[in-house]
This record gives sequence, structure tokens and C-alpha cells, in this order.
Amino acid sequence: MNTEELLVSLQKAARDLPISDLMKARAFMVRSASGLPEKYREAYSTGLFNYLYTIFTEISRSKQPERNENIDPEEYDELMERLDQMGVSEDKNQYYFNKLVELTVPYLVFIVKKPIHPEGMVFPGGDRVLEKDGVYYCPVKNKQNNVECALCKFCICRDAEEMVKGDLWKMEV
Repeated sequence: MNTEELLVSLQKAARDLPISDLMKARAFMVRSASGLPEKYREAYSTGLFNYLYTIFTEISRSKQPERNENIDPEEYDELMERLDQMGVSEDKNQYYFNKLVELTVPYLVFIVKKPIHPEGMVFPGGDRVLEKDGVYYCPVKNKQNNVECALCKFCICRDAEEMVKGDLWKMEV
């Protein structure tokens, strides 16, 4: 498969996803973030959803990838396997969130090569995803290596420890 074929497939899936499913995905995100401290709740319930929704609309509007590249079938299969392992909680709306992620993440990873979490996304401890000189850095990139269902391996971000000044990604509180 190449990026053009993947985009066509993702566009079909995006057209088939009703707005009500997106609303259910949003409801799941709001409920799942309700137990977080207030300063992180907004980042997860609104910021991340807005990013995923923006990517969803970008998929729908895209004409073709900037460059048509072959996709490593093993890497693609491994990513899709991990997405399948996201699991299901007691919240029936997680299914709709998972559908949104299964649609947006392959686009981010293989087609536009953008971070899986939005730039500026705040993580516990105040660390956030940053872009510096065209390179994205994530504070949790290497901390998720042993998490079986983590998607960090596929993300374009580098570990934030690689930045010259490590405290550049700290959120001002």
C-alpha cells in the first residue's frame, strides 16, 4: 500500500462516519477526563478532541498526499494491531472514540507525518509537545516504550530530552 491508497481508504471511512459518532467520541473524551486535575482536563477533553476533529476534516478535504510513498506493511500492520488493542471501557462511547483514532492516527503517521498528540498538548507534570526548528518533541516519547498499546513508537516526535534546553517544554503555571 502507498500513501495515496491509504488516503483514499481513510477518506471513504471518514465519509461513512456519521456526525453522531463524532459527538459520542467527544462525550467519551469529556467523561474520561473528568477525573483529571482541572489544568489537564481541558487539554484532554477539548484540546485533543479539537485536534482529532481537525485532522478528521483534513482527511475529508485532502486531494492527495504531498508525496506518494510506499508504506512499510509490517509497520502499518503493527500500528493497526495496537489501535485494535485500545480496549473498551464501561463507557459505550469509547467505541466511537476508538473509531476516530483508528481513522486519524494512520493519516498522522503515514501521510502528513505530524505528532499523534497536538503541539502544545500538556501532560502531567506540565510538560508539553513542542516544535522547534521543524522538529517535534514529546516529553513522554521514551517513557512509553514498555506500554504495549502505546502509539509513541509510530509518532514522528523525538523525545524531549533531546532538546538543548530541557525546560523549554514546561508549561507555565
